[in-house]
Amino acid sequence: MKISLKTFLILAPFIFLISCSDITNKDEAAVTWDATNYTFYNEFMECTPGEDYSRETLDQMVADWRNLGLSENLAGAWGYASASENNTPQNGEWELSWTSKEAADAAWEEWVENEEAQAWSEKHSSVLQCDGENRRGYSFIFYYDPYAFGPSPENGSFAANFVPCTLNDGKTSEDFGNAIHKYNSWLDGLDETQVTGFYAYGVYLPEDQTSELDYWFGNFHNNMEGMETGNDLWEQSGGDAKDALEAVGSCTNPEIFQGLVFYDPTKPDFS
Repeated sequence: MKISLKTFLILAPFIFLISCSDITNKDEAAVTWDATNYTFYNEFMECTPGEDYSRETLDQMVADWRNLGLSENLAGAWGYASASENNTPQNGEWELSWTSKEAADAAWEEWVENEEAQAWSEKHSSVLQCDGENRRGYSFIFYYDPYAFGPSPENGSFAANFVPCTLNDGKTSEDFGNAIHKYNSWLDGLDETQVTGFYAYGVYLPEDQTSELDYWFGNFHNNMEGMETGNDLWEQSGGDAKDALEAVGSCTNPEIFQGLVFYDPTKPDFS
């Protein structure tokens, strides 16, 4: 099923618009991009906190990582702390988003040969240790403008849930696409008073062909309260869109996390 579903992914240009503004600072470039309908290559690493772990030490660790000089093909990075006893990874996750798998592989080859990178890993080993060797790869796509409901929180925090799913027998990539279209139409029809702020979603397709799952449905909210409100709204008014998604795939309980932005190319110095 994973192969047929992957054929549905519609490749669109990943548009980097770099512009220099005379009004602000001639020496600074403002970077924006259109991420909708572009197929990214995302990786997850399971991470274990050490004896010196705290929000303060984590922030310093991530700031030092950003200062190493990140690959221009890195489209984003996020950290996740488990917020549910039902989660498979109880410690946490580090997600990296790349423009392609080839770009990711090349960046990792450079990383393992980079002495500064290895020194960074050693320096912060008592804060957080992540399993880069066993990282999990996914094709990822935003099927809907991730900023349609407003910007993500300025402090970088957000709530996320990842729903594991399999295609139902007899369902095709076309069925999946039709269900996604209905979901987008449902989102289009929401009244502003029903939306509590930032919401985005995307679909992850496992690169591991032995995976029992066909896809993960990732939902990203401004906070846990917004997630709960959104879930209630979906249950109450999902209608045809809800029926279509449930008909095309069978999904189990979501894994819930508190998320934090580690790297945003539009705000490279974000902390």
